[in-house]
Amino acid sequence: MKTFQLFGPKDIRLVEKAVPVPGAHEVLVRPVFTGICGSDIHYFRHGYCGQYKPLYPFALGHEFAGVVERVGQQVQGLAVGDCVAVDPSMPCGTCHHCRSGQYNLCLSMRYFGSASCHPHIDGSMSQFVVVPAVNCYVLPPQMPMEHAALLEPLCVALHAVRQAGHVSGKSVFIAGGGPIGQLILRVLKAFGTYSITVSDVDAFARGFALKSGASAVVDPLVESEWKGMADFDVAFEASGNPAALSNALHVVKRGGDVVLVGTLPETFSISGNVIMNRQLRLLGSFRFAHVFEEALKLVASGIIELDGMVTATFSFDDIPLAFQQALEKNGHMKIQIAS
Repeated sequence: MKTFQLFGPKDIRLVEKAVPVPGAHEVLVRPVFTGICGSDIHYFRHGYCGQYKPLYPFALGHEFAGVVERVGQQVQGLAVGDCVAVDPSMPCGTCHHCRSGQYNLCLSMRYFGSASCHPHIDGSMSQFVVVPAVNCYVLPPQMPMEHAALLEPLCVALHAVRQAGHVSGKSVFIAGGGPIGQLILRVLKAFGTYSITVSDVDAFARGFALKSGASAVVDPLVESEWKGMADFDVAFEASGNPAALSNALHVVKRGGDVVLVGTLPETFSISGNVIMNRQLRLLGSFRFAHVFEEALKLVASGIIELDGMVTATFSFDDIPLAFQQALEKNGHMKIQIAS
């Protein structure tokens, strides 16, 4: 089978590999749609993502949906031909974090398309992927496959909003209008947030947010647009930019919450006194836990709308070009690969 592997910064190559054989409790999935995530772009741009540095080439891709091509001998509830969305997280299930319900913090987590574990787990930038049967969710007939491939980033957004607690009737500031910021916006709208302001340096992202239901947008480089705003109940940092985090800390009200979702640099400076004397709560949000089925139901029921999120689709053979376009943006929001 064909597989695109990351060999280094901006170096994705096509290689041939044997088609994997599913174990007793696994299925062989043929990815049909795969989304390019912000973490994938970090890997492509730098050759690593945050603290996760690949030791050898591997295939990216963890936002995917596909068709079951083969089932293991002891698999129940799945059949060849089923269309499925895949939860890419594979926690150990036995550590303290798993037993306490925070399996997204599992230190032995295996994750598709990630160098966070050893051996690295090849992702869906491949013609076939072996997946644990329990990670597969059969799609309702009315759900488009490209929407199913958006469930993983939607889960990231849903988990982030959960960290802030009750958001109905509150005012929220989102720093970063990329795909995760836009999905946080859609989750907040579904959950009854009454006022949502999105900040981004890119005019396309700001316009996209307005079309998606944002109450207002601001350009963080135009000081007059955001200076003086300090009454938001909650702020989300979804850009991975330290300056955006600083803005979020200053616009949230005293006693408010700031949720970190973006992948920030390993070290940077923030004003601890701002957090202290305004009694802010700084909350981290890492991946997600216990929300995949909920996300699927929210989309299937129409409570959360995903139309318009995908702005470009590339063929499997054009994966290197798709990554270059995702890096440059050029008026794109979410880019997907269609196989």
